[in-house]
Amino acid sequence: MTKAQRGALRWLFARHSDGVFDRNGVLLAGGDLAPYMRATWNALRDLGFLEFYKPTGKGYGRARLTIAGQLEAALG
Repeated sequence: MTKAQRGALRWLFARHSDGVFDRNGVLLAGGDLAPYMRATWNALRDLGFLEFYKPTGKGYGRARLTIAGQLEAALG
């Protein structure tokens, strides 16, 4: 896992582990825009630490940490 991926996990974990993508693909969680690119979130999904749900169109949808993602963020 890269530094950016680990940082993104911790960032989302600190904001209740759930967020929504805006039309530009930027994750909004806990009232803050994520300082990480969509490719980082896609990589975390591929690793099994994040899941996307409720897609509403291109660039929209929600993301949340899986149990494995929460454990990695808390302990890693």
